[in-house]
Amino acid sequence: VMEASARFFEESLRSPAGAEARRYIEKRGLSRGAVGEFRIGYAPGSRSALKEHLGLAGFKLDEMTLSGMLISGDDIPVAYDRFRNRVMFPITDLKGRVIAFGGRALDPEAPAKYLNSPETPLFHKGHVLFNAQRARGPAHDKGRIIAVEGYMDVVSLSEAGFKEAVAPLGTALTEDQVRLLWRMSPEPILCFDGDGAGRKAAFRAIDVLLPHLKPGLSATFAFLPDGLDPDDLCRQQGPKAMEEVLSRTRPLAAMLFEREWSSGDWSTPERKARLEHQLRGLVDRIGDATVRAHYARDIAGRLAEA
Repeated sequence: VMEASARFFEESLRSPAGAEARRYIEKRGLSRGAVGEFRIGYAPGSRSALKEHLGLAGFKLDEMTLSGMLISGDDIPVAYDRFRNRVMFPITDLKGRVIAFGGRALDPEAPAKYLNSPETPLFHKGHVLFNAQRARGPAHDKGRIIAVEGYMDVVSLSEAGFKEAVAPLGTALTEDQVRLLWRMSPEPILCFDGDGAGRKAAFRAIDVLLPHLKPGLSATFAFLPDGLDPDDLCRQQGPKAMEEVLSRTRPLAAMLFEREWSSGDWSTPERKARLEHQLRGLVDRIGDATVRAHYARDIAGRLAEA
């Protein structure tokens, strides 16, 4: 069902109905090569175009529903297509098989700009990274993996020569996704927008990472210039500007200290004691005793200096 849906969306993008989607893709500066490589497609605006296509191909209604491609339920008399009038990005497993989709709305009034497949027997979004299958080889060759925030960021970075880019699927980074990143590189680069939301997302990632740190396994943090995402940066200033961002990564220990230090005023002895207590509690969450001991020394040094 998922493979048949991917092919249908690819064909729809090439059809007259896909003209607006093609204009959007051109406006975003994507080449035909990228569209083909990522199998980008178009879900027509109809409530039944995909359902009819899959039906003619011999698939049953319950298979279409189980795969997440149709919306149905006790209060819905006629099941209908989940994705309508959207640019479609297939999400694959590590063997390259389509297991889900992400759809970008073309209608500015659509309730959700991005829509992912629901959880299905094939797809658990917290376990998967967009583009992981294609990024594995380049990550091994370059000795790094870059995690960015969205599908378009990944496609644009890949176009600019950064084939080792992946993205979580519209949610905060999960433990399973961290483990997947570590299979590709011992210190993945987590790349965030430079605005307040990007910093908050980076600070949340710290809590996910801390308990699982091991000797040699961590993450570094990179921040884009404020107001730009990787897509904007690569198009406006070229790949060199992105490479510069990636060369200025910050270690996890520095980010942890910055987060706690920026959360209050530590001008009195009692407040300093509270900050020290907070930091000690966070360091205690690190499961590995050796890493924990090194963090305790590192944080003590940063505290003394501050």
